[in-house]
Amino acid sequence: MNASADRSGGKPRILFIVPLPPPVHGSSMVCRQIERSALINSAFDCAYVNLSTSRGSGEIDHFSPALLVKKCLRFLGAYMRVLGRLLFRRPDICYLAITCHGVGFLKDAPFVLLCKLFGCKIILHQHNKGMQECVHRLPYRWLLPLTYRRTTVILLSWRLYEDIAEVVSRDQVQICPNGI
Repeated sequence: MNASADRSGGKPRILFIVPLPPPVHGSSMVCRQIERSALINSAFDCAYVNLSTSRGSGEIDHFSPALLVKKCLRFLGAYMRVLGRLLFRRPDICYLAITCHGVGFLKDAPFVLLCKLFGCKIILHQHNKGMQECVHRLPYRWLLPLTYRRTTVILLSWRLYEDIAEVVSRDQVQICPNGI
């Protein structure tokens, strides 16, 4: 058993970096179920950091200057909480519910890269698709492979694999059909 599991009463430490409601959407509700799972929380030494920068459905895809500042501050706060966890209670595993394209990916990737910097095992749970649309554009062309390299990727179905096949090998993928 490794040193951090010994310090946590024999349980492996998992840092969940996930969107939690509000706003309510599929990924945030699955993450809420994980957070409230007695089975998961009894088997692992769990810590949770809310990855969401929106606090309601009205903030999603809305970009007023004031809201942009709030979202940037929320991002920095979450990033600092993750950094603190990595420095002072280093997890064995970092589980991230990640967006695979667009601004959401650009927001999520720094968390993955920070966890990689600390040598943590990374599990990326992907609840959407769209990587194929941007995989050849900058900055995704170099950032997607860097983010997904040496990770385990959870997909909801093998039907979603084609979307990420240029970046993620089949042996990295695990299937969890719309559940926990």
